[in-house]
Amino acid sequence: MDAIVQYILDGSKIDITYIKLKNATRDSFNLSVEARVTGTGPVPAVLSPFEADLVYERGVFGKLRIPEVHTSPSGCEVNIYDQLIQILDYEAWMAFVKAIVTQDRLVLALDNGHCTVTAMRVLKGDCVYRKDVVMKGMKGPAATIKHTTAEKVYMNLFNPSPVDIDHSMSIFEIQTADGEVIAELKGDMRIARNNGEVVTNITRKADVLPTSAARYKLVGRGTDGQAWTDASIKYIEVPLTLTDQFVSFYNQSDRSENGNE
Repeated sequence: MDAIVQYILDGSKIDITYIKLKNATRDSFNLSVEARVTGTGPVPAVLSPFEADLVYERGVFGKLRIPEVHTSPSGCEVNIYDQLIQILDYEAWMAFVKAIVTQDRLVLALDNGHCTVTAMRVLKGDCVYRKDVVMKGMKGPAATIKHTTAEKVYMNLFNPSPVDIDHSMSIFEIQTADGEVIAELKGDMRIARNNGEVVTNITRKADVLPTSAARYKLVGRGTDGQAWTDASIKYIEVPLTLTDQFVSFYNQSDRSENGNE
């Protein structure tokens, strides 16, 4: 009997459509997940609530409580909101976050989830839930400058992954290809799904004259707090094209008027 219901789990597939990470501390965060489960077969089944290990590259970085799940031949939704996750393995967790930010594909594993599966009100058995979940990563995320004023820079971030990370108040630098800093940006940094706007205050460096033709990059430097996001923001280092409007604020007269000399 257990082998039959285990088959229901083994043939299933999880597609994560949304993950939100917020309220980061040194050793925890709040997690929300929206996912769709398919491939559980032609027979409806019920999975009892259970707890599963969150695993990346063999490191268990946390545990996730999964509510009761009702499967159907057409699939089912599994939604979890604002669950507090304690970080059990910091290195494994940061490796997972780095993969989310920098890679275009990664694999999260759910493991060691002991549950009971009931099918057709007759078949019932105890199973161990193990499942690899293939996810898209942010691969950057790519950044573009949308608008610039004397005091602020408005940027768009393109995030193709389902992951939304709230870094809170963060510091960035705009650097040349050789690492020379031409500006410091500071603002509330949330990397949202799809396209998201980030508004930052800008402090321009004196004695530099950037051009829109040269190559530059946006580099994360840290956050105001002492959470794990202070490290994860530093994974961001992406090409950035300066607009003519951005460059125009570096001429001598504008720097004098804005007190940046």
